[in-house]
Amino acid sequence: MNDPTNQAAAAITEALRNGHDVAELIAHALCQVAADEGGIEEVLRNRSGSWEAGHLRSLMEGTAGPDGEGLEVYRKAADAEGPAAGPGRRTTDEPEFRPVVRPETVRYAEELRANPGTASSDGHAGWECTAGASLHVEAMTPGPGRLGTLHGVIYVCPEHQAAAEERVTAGGYGPEVSDAPYGHRFDPWPCGHVTTYNAKALAALAGQQETGAQR
Repeated sequence: MNDPTNQAAAAITEALRNGHDVAELIAHALCQVAADEGGIEEVLRNRSGSWEAGHLRSLMEGTAGPDGEGLEVYRKAADAEGPAAGPGRRTTDEPEFRPVVRPETVRYAEELRANPGTASSDGHAGWECTAGASLHVEAMTPGPGRLGTLHGVIYVCPEHQAAAEERVTAGGYGPEVSDAPYGHRFDPWPCGHVTTYNAKALAALAGQQETGAQR
């Protein structure tokens, strides 16, 4: 399969079937390319005036900032000087960023936890923390595709990263840590908020009884 469209479609289909947020995946992938190529406009350079380019420009600007100021987050570790710090682990000279949770986001998270739906359910890991979540700790299992299966995520601050990884591991999942999307710097989830895609994962990550109710 040499056609780039077919290759991209196959990767997106695999991610979709494995439970990944395809919209977020596409946004992050485009920003990764923009970071590596030198900017948002470089991604669109082959046909920058098309209507498709306009939509993708808006997507990347919404994810990485209107001037691409968040693209540094997406730069490949191999292109950075020195060893990569990794998600949530900063180098000594990198300033720590502490996102602030908006009151309306706190209320929305509480509403989600109180009203489980059919495709996903929300909960809380149980610890007390007023910080915004700058990290995602995902609960993964291998297969059936190359990317594995996502069962849930705990949104955490760096101070609770280890606790979240322990919670995920204790539930029988493999923890995968990543930085929260750039936009979450301005509107983060509360630390400890949990989103899961099956009742077993909700019970493991948030300590709730399996009810079968999902969003």
